[in-house]
Amino acid sequence: MDIKSDNSTTKKIFTIALPLIWQQIFLQLQIYVDRAFLGRVNSEFFSAIGNVLVPYYAIISTITAICTGTTILIAHNIGAKNEDMSKKYAESSYLGNTIISVIMFVFFFFGAGFIFKIMGVQSPILEYSISYLKIISFSMIFFGIYTTSVSIMQGVGLTKIIMITGIISNALNILLDYLLIFGKFGFPKMGIEGAALASVISITAAVPIITIYVLKCRRMPFKINFTDVIKAELVTFKQVLIKGLPTGFEIGLWSVGGIIVIAFLNRLDAVSAVGVYTLVFSIQLVPLFFYTGLAQATLTLVGFKTGEGEHKQAVGIGFKAAFYSLMFCVVFAALFILFPKNIMGIFTNDVSFIETASKYFLIVAITMFPKALNIIMGHGIRGMGDTKWMMYTQIFGTIFVVVLAYILLFHFNLGLMGIFITFLADETIRGLINMFRFWLGREFYRL
Repeated sequence: MDIKSDNSTTKKIFTIALPLIWQQIFLQLQIYVDRAFLGRVNSEFFSAIGNVLVPYYAIISTITAICTGTTILIAHNIGAKNEDMSKKYAESSYLGNTIISVIMFVFFFFGAGFIFKIMGVQSPILEYSISYLKIISFSMIFFGIYTTSVSIMQGVGLTKIIMITGIISNALNILLDYLLIFGKFGFPKMGIEGAALASVISITAAVPIITIYVLKCRRMPFKINFTDVIKAELVTFKQVLIKGLPTGFEIGLWSVGGIIVIAFLNRLDAVSAVGVYTLVFSIQLVPLFFYTGLAQATLTLVGFKTGEGEHKQAVGIGFKAAFYSLMFCVVFAALFILFPKNIMGIFTNDVSFIETASKYFLIVAITMFPKALNIIMGHGIRGMGDTKWMMYTQIFGTIFVVVLAYILLFHFNLGLMGIFITFLADETIRGLINMFRFWLGREFYRL
């Protein structure tokens, strides 16, 4: 093996991944502070937010997933030395994704009550959930612009601005959480509505920062200006949709499975089951963000190599990123297994919550490993240009999760443990399948 080449690949992976990892860490810190503040006001807020985050993140993730098409096409064309085409994809993405995000705002603002009634949410959590979603839905108006800017910077491999913007936004969110949830320094005490408003303000503030950087950055391989965005052809955006929609549909299918699981849990115990599930789910997002950063780097670098026609090198990048992601999992698994109650105590002083939730940390720790593999391999497959494959495996995954969760919950009466066993089985099966598919990419992906 060429040691210089090996070290160069590692450097490229972490140059792209580390800013994304730090950005996600600060995002998660903000989420934790948000939960900690709300948990000390009313433990029912955990369940309300748990119900909100499933449909909200379903749409946010779908828009982000569509922008994956932007990242892939830009990376491929940069690899192929066709910067003019990358520019056209970027400009059309700004226009097309803005239209989509505005439509999603209208849907969520006026359909909040309908959504939660379908999910089986009951009072008083229903009212909390509707109020929170109506406010936070305003963040969707400019979300298409924000995610397009992020996807462009990922596509060209310049990710530091994403980290800087994220840190500014999250710091602002934490400050506003303190002021608006508790009513400090003359601000009204708004509780859960204050948390939602803080999120809207901080997300909106991030939009001009990263967008202006994209327009003015001298290191960009192509230049974008506002006039060209206004004149962009939506026909070009069609190619972005062709690449991005399968990923969006994939995320949507995953979210549908999550909504159904939440509905199952609401039938068990709306406060305890959903609240504990939400808290454990939020905590296990920390390692997820570590290997998601590596996965994003994988998508970009595999995209470059695919554009260059270097398929063998593309596969090598994916497996190297997978190795590093599993090393991160070892560290977090040890923390989860050794200190579950200490970790839980950061977010709530409810002893029953801590006792109930901490017993699930072992299986969550085990699940991290196949989940990391699944995410890295999936991004590698997308980076090669095949976004449909992951959609197909998610169709299987959603059906599998819903059916097995129902059986374990209502026939074997395993409660929350049945949900976590279901996720472990799903991630393991799909992780192995996707690893094999990515490895075969050396033969199957010939563009």
